[in-house]
Amino acid sequence: MPLARRSLLLAAPLLPLAGWARAAGTGMRLERAGEDQLALTGPGVRRALLLPALGARMLAPVGCGGEMLAVVSFRQEEGAAAVEWGALALAVDGTVALLGLEPLGWRAGGARMGTRLMSGGDRQQIAFQRDSAVPESPTLWRRETWTDYLAWRAPAGLADAPVRVPLAGTRQAAVAEWRRRAATVVAEQPQAVTPALLAVAGLQAAGLSLAVSMQPSMSQPSGPRTIV
Repeated sequence: MPLARRSLLLAAPLLPLAGWARAAGTGMRLERAGEDQLALTGPGVRRALLLPALGARMLAPVGCGGEMLAVVSFRQEEGAAAVEWGALALAVDGTVALLGLEPLGWRAGGARMGTRLMSGGDRQQIAFQRDSAVPESPTLWRRETWTDYLAWRAPAGLADAPVRVPLAGTRQAAVAEWRRRAATVVAEQPQAVTPALLAVAGLQAAGLSLAVSMQPSMSQPSGPRTIV
């Protein structure tokens, strides 16, 4: 479904976690739940959602399906590779439910990707505009840009809404596989997203360094960044 109007949600500032950080518009907040975990909770919440604490921060909430979804990013690292994940969540009947888990950015072996997170004019879907770049030489970069979508599915959920099948061998195809694996984590509706759970789903950070074929660009792009 095309986006009639897109409202760009600008990047939220990094919020201190000494205490809590609140997501304006959702009432939810992050609280420490141990050395390596944070709890996403809020008023009336009896069961919080536990998330990795590494690099965790509240991002601007995004509207979809008539609801304002909380968005929390956290980082996964393995050696020189790092992945930024975005957890999309909603409080339902006193439980913070994980509705989506999206790769927002990565860096691995000189390659990198950034994402712009946008809601559609009808607010029934969320768009993830990707920009990836892989260096082939000091002056030659291979670059891809594309958009992935999550659509609202009643009563409360998000589902992949692909526009077309990604071409084999592209970064888009690699990210599509990552999103498919992440969807298996979401489908289990865990109350705790852990590095071990991501590893079981095959979402190891080092996997992002896989070589792929893309159209080359002779100009070096500016570094992609996540804008949410």
